[in-house]
Amino acid sequence: MNDQSKNQNQTAISILLASAFLMGALVIFQAGRIPQQSVFADDAVVGSEGFTVLTASSGFGKDTRPYELCYVLDNYSNMMFVYEVPQSTSRSVVLRNGTDLPYLFGISRPAAK
Repeated sequence: MNDQSKNQNQTAISILLASAFLMGALVIFQAGRIPQQSVFADDAVVGSEGFTVLTASSGFGKDTRPYELCYVLDNYSNMMFVYEVPQSTSRSVVLRNGTDLPYLFGISRPAAK
């Protein structure tokens, strides 16, 4: 190998290493800008085995961590239960209300006339 080809190889290696370091720095910089995302099941509906579950924000709490409501419809007993998750970070679920669906629809019909 002559001196000219050694210099060309050294130049190519230097350019390649500089490119690798630059790309690595850009990846680290961009990864630092990715925002942390909270997971919320807003308006998610799941139905199975005679039960339907709907989740929605209660309108309370911080915008980043709203309080959640969970509506459970029992098709066998025609009941609706409303549970609240007071804080998205807690593991507690509080029963807020339960009602008979035929009664609920019955009291709403006269008001609609």
